[in-house]
Amino acid sequence: MEGVKLTGALGAEEQKQVLPPEARTARGPVAVIECVQQIPCNPCEKACPFGAIEIGPDITQLPRLDLEKCRGCGICLSKCPGLAIFLVDASQSETEALVMMPYEYLPLPAVGDNVDGVDRTGRFVTKARTVKVDTGAQRQGTAIVTLAVPKEFMHEVRSFRIPAPDEVFLCRCCEVSETEVRQAVREGARTVAAVKTRTRAGMGLCQGRTCRRLISRVIAEETGQSPADILPPTSRPPVRTISLAALAGGEDDE
Repeated sequence: MEGVKLTGALGAEEQKQVLPPEARTARGPVAVIECVQQIPCNPCEKACPFGAIEIGPDITQLPRLDLEKCRGCGICLSKCPGLAIFLVDASQSETEALVMMPYEYLPLPAVGDNVDGVDRTGRFVTKARTVKVDTGAQRQGTAIVTLAVPKEFMHEVRSFRIPAPDEVFLCRCCEVSETEVRQAVREGARTVAAVKTRTRAGMGLCQGRTCRRLISRVIAEETGQSPADILPPTSRPPVRTISLAALAGGEDDE
């Protein structure tokens, strides 16, 4: 279970144990139970009206899904306390698949909204379209959101982010918007320093202490990298805002 132990998310080998075959997803919706840790839990087994999920008398055993019995009803999604069950359906389109996922944050997207599909670690994967938002009473506070994603990403997208409005400033000191930063990256900026050169982001009073992490995240999303791989800006003294008098040695700026 190296993936879960290292990152808290399923690794490649763990995914092989739970992902349904292509032939099954092509027939219609089917559950994907991404529970790989043995803990005392069995609500999914009790919730399934078709007996497709089996755990047994020892409730620390991993759930086993009978792909032929599963009807893709989705009842189990909101019953799992760990939000570890999803539905995938590759039968609706030649190019898109539907991914249904539990979601317990606000605000909820509206049908038709475009969102950022992210993977099990929160990393951006692809743009997705909101197809359905189910908040019925039977869901008991856990909304079920259905996204349409490119078929090649249906086993990667497991959550989403609602994009921030374009007018949001990443650098508040110099009023540089997220749109401006993304445009700079699309024009070739690949480091925080390069974005700073093009947009002045990070040149304000805080000298990037607030915005540099946000800029790194945008660069990572636009280029498909990890934020940890983005080259940080060079720190130059003074490392905090001080007065000219302090620089001249005329006063103590503690």
